[in-house]
Amino acid sequence: MSKPKISIHEVARLAGVSKSTVSRVVSESGGSVSPKALEAVNRAIEQLGYKRNVLAAGLRTQKTYMVLVMVPDIANPFWSEIARAIQDKLEPEGYSVVIGSTDWSEFREERYYELARSSRFDGLILNSVTDNIDLIKDLGAPGVLIGERSAAQDIDTVGTDTRQAARVALDYLYETGHRRIALATSEHGSERYLSLRSQAYKEFLAEKGLPYDPELVFSVNLDEEGGRELAQRFLALPNWRDKADALLCGNDILAIAAMGEFRAFGIIPGVDLSIIGMDDIPAAAQTYPSLTTVRKPRWRLGTAAAEFLLERMRNPGKPAEKRLFPGELIIRDSVSRKRKNDEDKS
Repeated sequence: MSKPKISIHEVARLAGVSKSTVSRVVSESGGSVSPKALEAVNRAIEQLGYKRNVLAAGLRTQKTYMVLVMVPDIANPFWSEIARAIQDKLEPEGYSVVIGSTDWSEFREERYYELARSSRFDGLILNSVTDNIDLIKDLGAPGVLIGERSAAQDIDTVGTDTRQAARVALDYLYETGHRRIALATSEHGSERYLSLRSQAYKEFLAEKGLPYDPELVFSVNLDEEGGRELAQRFLALPNWRDKADALLCGNDILAIAAMGEFRAFGIIPGVDLSIIGMDDIPAAAQTYPSLTTVRKPRWRLGTAAAEFLLERMRNPGKPAEKRLFPGELIIRDSVSRKRKNDEDKS
């Protein structure tokens, strides 16, 4: 049998204060309450196990106390950890989190936008597939974008410095003697993958005096299927051993799946071909060989996104903020250090 709900009247009776005093203590807007009364009410709430009626509060304040967190792939540990960090930050503030995974589908994204338009959420934290900034601004709820979005000048954004992260990976490959580096990324909506990674790649090649070969730039889905496709397309290159000695992947899921496919064809990652990923998901340290990657601070990203949203909901008129976190190189076993004579041949 479920326990009966405790009413605000019972809290007031036990605390020895008026119902309105209890209401001021538990309401979002609060109010002037003496320290003695505040202590008495909180003690009564704890003793009785009183739970605030969020639905009733929402009817009074026109709030739902719900936040939509939209990510492209909740099965990817990178995104699930970000979502968890957001939830852990918002729940103590009284908000419930609804997590929507678009699976990189514009159709699914539009369905979540329809929910937002119907005023079912007090706030939105989004990683958009379409990157339609004007549409996001018109959804009717405060929003924060996850990812480096140069077009989002007047929307709060939190992300990793994509160009810096890509450059960290490329510089390490160069430092270890690699001169024929391939890039695997994606054309899915967001500029983070298509534009910024490719820009960093082209800038790196130009700076180092290395040729740009379009055959060494692959566009695939950033998932396990994309990783298998990447490996097959890579191995289909005529004389691939003469064309490439290293591969930078857009994320760890892609890199790990590609390594598995390479092994199936007798190619040993970290020996026959150096591979480096991005994100540093838990599996990166557990695969064989362990994956060298660029770590993104997932927990800090999620926490910062939630903090931005809370502040935006409290202060809608404040100027938009952008926070970018640097990537950190994590050296493991999937990148070999080439011998001097190998470099001279490159």
